[in-house]
Amino acid sequence: MNNNLFQWVKHHKTLAVFAATLLVVGACKAAEMLTPTKEIALIIGEPWKDMQARSTAEIGPVYEGRHWYRQPKQLSYMRFADPVHGFKTPAAKFFTVGFDDKGNIDGVRLSPQVEPLPLQEALDIVLDLQNQWRKSGWELDEPEEYPAYDNTPVWHEALKKCAALSTHWNAGKLYQLMIVITCYENTRYPDNKGYLVTISMGKYRE
Repeated sequence: MNNNLFQWVKHHKTLAVFAATLLVVGACKAAEMLTPTKEIALIIGEPWKDMQARSTAEIGPVYEGRHWYRQPKQLSYMRFADPVHGFKTPAAKFFTVGFDDKGNIDGVRLSPQVEPLPLQEALDIVLDLQNQWRKSGWELDEPEEYPAYDNTPVWHEALKKCAALSTHWNAGKLYQLMIVITCYENTRYPDNKGYLVTISMGKYRE
């Protein structure tokens, strides 16, 4: 085989492998999009096995005698199952549930989205969650220093400058959470930044 022909074959083999890889990745993403989103239904402080029994998503067991965390095995949303202070998030690609050395749930961290979002879409997620919290008895902590997110020019400008602060919410003296929108450059939105919503949640602490 002459050198030019060898290079041609090598080049086209590489393209074929790359194309096949793209097809596999695309098929996986398509399958994920077509698979119904599962639910992780939990209450902070409850035994891990209670969450497992209540949820439709698979999530692994606890490690005995240590603090750790697990992630759902399928794309899942969270339903906070407290009968008074409950709420529901959108599906979360990043989603971890922590447990303590007694096997009880002690915290949650998640980003309630499946990809980086434009500013308004990220803000809409937060506004919806804030409305759910208000309706289910959550109250804003330190509202003067850390006000709730709002759909106003002031908030839009802060988000565009990556200068939006987190806000903190309490459900009586049972639970507390923090939510924040952060931003970063993203090639999917060349004219805009990508935005990421993050929630951290756990037991109430003074």
